Amino acid sequence: MRHWLLVFGIALAMVLVPVAPAWAVGGDPERPVRGVDKVPKLEVDRSARIQEHVQRIFRTPHANFADERTPFAQGMCNRCHGAGMEIFFNPEKESAERMNQPCLSCHEEGARRHWHGSTHEFSGLACVNCHAMHNERPRLLKADTQLEVCGACHLDRRADFGKPSHHPVPEGLMQCTDCHNPHGTPGPSKLIGHTVNETCYNCHAEKRGPFLWEHNPAREACTTCHDPHGSIHRPMLVSRPPMLCQQCHLGSHSDVALTGARMDFRVQGRSCLNCHSQVHGSNHPRGFVFKE
Repeated sequence: MRHWLLVFGIALAMVLVPVAPAWAVGGDPERPVRGVDKVPKLEVDRSARIQEHVQRIFRTPHANFADERTPFAQGMCNRCHGAGMEIFFNPEKESAERMNQPCLSCHEEGARRHWHGSTHEFSGLACVNCHAMHNERPRLLKADTQLEVCGACHLDRRADFGKPSHHPVPEGLMQCTDCHNPHGTPGPSKLIGHTVNETCYNCHAEKRGPFLWEHNPAREACTTCHDPHGSIHRPMLVSRPPMLCQQCHLGSHSDVALTGARMDFRVQGRSCLNCHSQVHGSNHPRGFVFKE
């Protein structure tokens, strides 16, 4: 008898106490709920989110009616999404080439001139991997800074900027595009100059020369001695002097080293630069040893 009374009490409680279904308790209706085999399809009003997404385009350069080059001056949304708004790509299913067609129909010249054949194109990247058209960030980037966008793939370079000696990219005084064009260039490593040195000379013009006495490594490539992204050695040297210099100058001052407790005066402070202060080149008549 007690057993039947217990069962009756539990059944009565289930009828009288409203229990919310699992899929209605603070979750996303599109995601399956643990412990529920089949979740009913629920109609969710997403008009507010869609409206917010669409409204953000008005805070971008694409919505400038006064500029005849912009989409809004050439048909508004239809300029990019098609006359029947049929162009809505799924990045997981569409090819990068097809997704890039609407963008490259306008942005094929200038900085994007060398996109075809570039490293990023061969890697299968699409414009939407780095840019979000409906946002107000500079250059419509998907993150607040270029370092965040580029560093999402180039993790080794992002780590270099955390080393003690680095270009001031994390501080916001420089950007990746000051040296590289991510859309492609004729030069190596997507550099904005045809060579490494041409790129560096845009800021370090005093190292350009011409010099009466040229230091061959400096003339060939700055990266022979410097790591432009960052190094544990100052100033962004790939190795610490005098070891760096002795990689080439094997027979010069071979006795200069740290021997036991005694430190040679020639390696104190700036090391080789204590005497050879003009390592990038010299115009002094006696500057063949890069002293003056």
